[in-house]
Amino acid sequence: MDELSETRLASDGQLGRVWKQLLRRKAALAGAALVFLLLVTAVAAPWLAPYDYADQNLDLVLHPPSLAHPLGTDDFGRDVLSRIVYGSRISLSVGTVAVGIGASLGVLLGAAAGYLGGWVDHLVVALIDIAWSFPTILLAIALVAVLRPGLTSAMIALGLVTWPSYARVMRGQILGLREKEFAEAGRAMGASSWRILFRHLVPNALAPIIVMATLGMADAIIVESTLSYLSLGAQPPLPSWGSMLNAGRTFMYRAPWLTIFPGLAILFTVLGFNLFGDALRDALDPRMKQ
Repeated sequence: MDELSETRLASDGQLGRVWKQLLRRKAALAGAALVFLLLVTAVAAPWLAPYDYADQNLDLVLHPPSLAHPLGTDDFGRDVLSRIVYGSRISLSVGTVAVGIGASLGVLLGAAAGYLGGWVDHLVVALIDIAWSFPTILLAIALVAVLRPGLTSAMIALGLVTWPSYARVMRGQILGLREKEFAEAGRAMGASSWRILFRHLVPNALAPIIVMATLGMADAIIVESTLSYLSLGAQPPLPSWGSMLNAGRTFMYRAPWLTIFPGLAILFTVLGFNLFGDALRDALDPRMKQ
């Protein structure tokens, strides 16, 4: 059996161990349940929401929670529960697209820097240092302002400000793997650098990236909520949880449900991703193996 086959078998065995550890962790199960609830809510929003998120009833402006409107209505008479349910789609979309952009760029640039070295490595490291010299939220605000406020701009901006973290981790992983025996064997057999890099090295370096992506979903949702709160993210009448908080702050004392319920939606969503991400990180860390 060659080195590559042994590596794949070890990976399969590690995957089974990771799943067993996750199933034994209550925090992982709780986090997975919250994330699954978000997924179901986002997919089934048209069937779960009692009303359309944009339907207005000016006779029920700022109506408190009732049987007809379990979470009350807002200043336009729109059902808060329906807007929170549809808002889950925006949060999930933002997290998925932003993490996808950031992780893809980070993996590509970090892998190239770690394997090729030289001026490529120096350039990527310099770009990472420049990006990290700015606070994430301020850089995201600047990018959204340049791209024009909106949900698409917010997703692109979040992806562009998060790639350095993925690139730094991937670069470190590739630096440790490129001298392994299976990489040397590939070079000895005449495989191209790109084949060795993306066929053998990158797949073996993805474990920490997966953990970062899981935790990055929570960060993306928080930053998007912040951008929407500042009217730089989703624009009305789209029901972003952040924009709902922004709209409800004027009626904090008169209609507290306008801020309490969207805030709880953000809280439990971020908590779910963080619990699952932390448990996944511990399960993938060989130092945590019992």
